[in-house]
Amino acid sequence: MGQLADLHHVGIVTPRDRHFEVVEALARSLGASLEDEVEDDPLDVTATWIQVSPSLRFEVVSPRSDRTTPITTFLTRTGGGLHHVSLATTQIGACKELAAAGGARIIGENDDHGGWAEFFIDPSQTGGALLHWMQPVRD
Repeated sequence: MGQLADLHHVGIVTPRDRHFEVVEALARSLGASLEDEVEDDPLDVTATWIQVSPSLRFEVVSPRSDRTTPITTFLTRTGGGLHHVSLATTQIGACKELAAAGGARIIGENDDHGGWAEFFIDPSQTGGALLHWMQPVRD
């Protein structure tokens, strides 16, 4: 799959009261810079992007409320930590076909979530981490 996708970012989920502590610790320990902070309304989260190198980012994600979402469910179950590994591609259809042909269970997909087409593989098949493929949506 190396020709179809590259590592884009690693997502870490943390409770909202620890969000900025985790962001600062990662930035300091990795010599990274803060790239962006966004509010994702559909997921009801705050996400802070930390740029480590041109080819690696961390995304620290925290719920904005106690509303039941995939993020609050993950926090309740695990207390937080590694949540997803995201792969960037320009051939999302081919990636999805390859994953499905290999027996992967696709548990979600979106044609445009914040400018990205995406799909996810069931974490029960990947040792607990959500694998996420993403491709920029072209206008």
